[in-house]
Amino acid sequence: MTGSAHTIDTDRSRLVFRVGERRHQIDAGSVLEVLRVPHITRVPNGPDALAGIVNHRGRPVPVLSMARILSSASATAGQDGKIIVYEHGGAIGLLVDDVLRHSSDGTADQLVGLHDLIDTAFKSARQKPSERPSQAAPERNVQAAVKLTALLSFRVAGQLYALPLDHVREVLATLDGISTVPSSEDALVGLVELRGAVLPLFSLASLLGLDDARPMGAASRTVVVEHDGDLIGLVVDELDAIRRLPDSAMDALPSLLKRGRGEAQIDAIGRISEIGRLVSILSPERLFRHDAVTQAASQNTGAKPVETTGQTRDNVEQFLLFQLGEETYGLPIASVDEVVRVPQDITRVPGAPDFVLGVANLRSKVIPLIDQRARFDTPMAQQTAKARAIIVTLGNLQAGFVVDGVSEVKAIPSAALSAAPAFSSDRAEVFDRIAHTESDGTVTLIIDPRELLSRAERDVVAAIADAGTAGPHT
Repeated sequence: MTGSAHTIDTDRSRLVFRVGERRHQIDAGSVLEVLRVPHITRVPNGPDALAGIVNHRGRPVPVLSMARILSSASATAGQDGKIIVYEHGGAIGLLVDDVLRHSSDGTADQLVGLHDLIDTAFKSARQKPSERPSQAAPERNVQAAVKLTALLSFRVAGQLYALPLDHVREVLATLDGISTVPSSEDALVGLVELRGAVLPLFSLASLLGLDDARPMGAASRTVVVEHDGDLIGLVVDELDAIRRLPDSAMDALPSLLKRGRGEAQIDAIGRISEIGRLVSILSPERLFRHDAVTQAASQNTGAKPVETTGQTRDNVEQFLLFQLGEETYGLPIASVDEVVRVPQDITRVPGAPDFVLGVANLRSKVIPLIDQRARFDTPMAQQTAKARAIIVTLGNLQAGFVVDGVSEVKAIPSAALSAAPAFSSDRAEVFDRIAHTESDGTVTLIIDPRELLSRAERDVVAAIADAGTAGPHT
């Protein structure tokens, strides 16, 4: 949580603030500090009084709108307002139009029952958290005889490539502070600091011999790849999807094609039946043996071992970050089956709830598609080419959640994760954790996959899936 802070003088008994045209006063002894309004992360389907969540000194703090609590229709506190950080069994933010002064002269209305007002917006205790998908493998309704390989696919120079997902540490949307290395290989973009470690960035196009001078654009992503405890960043043109291909859909690279510079990094060719495309599957081992990578390592600019960062896999969890409107949310990557482009052929289901777009065929299996805009109370807009369907298995049900876009696979240290406040709205209980980023002060709501569908909605979608399996589908 950023912004200027005002020290509270507890010798003065009351703090006066303004909401609309009215002035109110509260006990200054429970006020921790007063700050300008930073970015507030909205909580879809949260309590009416909840303005959202902010990052305060590395911890998430729920912010209540005093205008909504006091039913002041004329008050619309925004970036020019103030947040009073108030002690209520933990820090709570009170969003007001302005903080005027400390006073004990009784010139403002005494706000009675503030603690009761806060309690109406939040539960006093949370239910026991369910087992994390990262701690227990998610239930997958997949035939035991079919082995699926998880791949992260992306585009480079107009072509589709992929890496095994278990070698991908994270995918970063933007990187600041890239330092160039004099007299280095053309493929070496530079060095960047990543959570206490030096990460070398390479142009994947250059490593593959496709183009030595491809500029980084707005859609560019950096894929952080791990091999034998070392990390490198590969700059790609655009993130595509997370896919799971059966062994029968992956063919060894013909020996004739292994002679070229770029082809030597390719391990296999995958066939993506739903889009009728081939994907070149890269070999992490061969990428790390590339001349440019080994030269960078010999000059002590190579990837640092994972252990030097102090963040091994034991205390780092991976999340898929996706967008709905202007907000970003996270989903544990362990719970994600695939991320695919939204199918063009969607079979509408008469009488289905508004949040059900219909059903689609994914490798001969009917998948119900859920519109997350409708679920997350996000203004409806026309679907764009960036829209994706996140395929998740929930118990015996597999469903696709349609979102506006997928931006990153992010590794988040356990220290940056905390439990979400206990919202009084049952529909908001889908968010069980919050991730906070110290570098920019943002917070990201993390979704509990087991709560994505309520019991009633799960029954509806399961019925649609059963109906689609029994009848004709596209």
